[in-house]
Amino acid sequence: MNIRTRGWHFLIFLSLVVWGCASVPVETTESGPPAALESSVLIVTQKTKFKQEVVSEVRKALNQNSIHTKIVDVKNLRYQGTRDFSAIVIINRALAGRPDPRVESYIDYEPQKNKLIILTTGILDAWKPDTAGVDAMTSASVINKSDKIAKIIVKKVLAIVKQNKAQ
Repeated sequence: MNIRTRGWHFLIFLSLVVWGCASVPVETTESGPPAALESSVLIVTQKTKFKQEVVSEVRKALNQNSIHTKIVDVKNLRYQGTRDFSAIVIINRALAGRPDPRVESYIDYEPQKNKLIILTTGILDAWKPDTAGVDAMTSASVINKSDKIAKIIVKKVLAIVKQNKAQ
């Protein structure tokens, strides 16, 4: 690969990083019944039309099942006390074949991997964590498939919540 091609690749990569870091953050919100340890879910996401559609569907379904939800931006992931949640859903995008570095770091340091559900979006990126015990999936950001993805996530969350109540 010649220097000119490498230069273009570097500029594209740099643009993607700047675009990813400069995205509008998701507003922190909570809904559903008051937070209870056995029925509270943290949803971490980024602000795109597809992700917001998925989050909206997941929140609605969980609230109908009397599950409290807290929604935060990926940028605020490290500030969340995860012991307060029975399940954690992280919806993020892959850039250059990797997820947001904050997500990777979080996964590495979270001791309760079995309560993590990760959705990584990207057209050609099929990243999944190397760590065992993390429930991970990938999807392209196709709006008319957001309800299908949301139903899969809700099913996984309900299984974790049910398991936590049984313990």
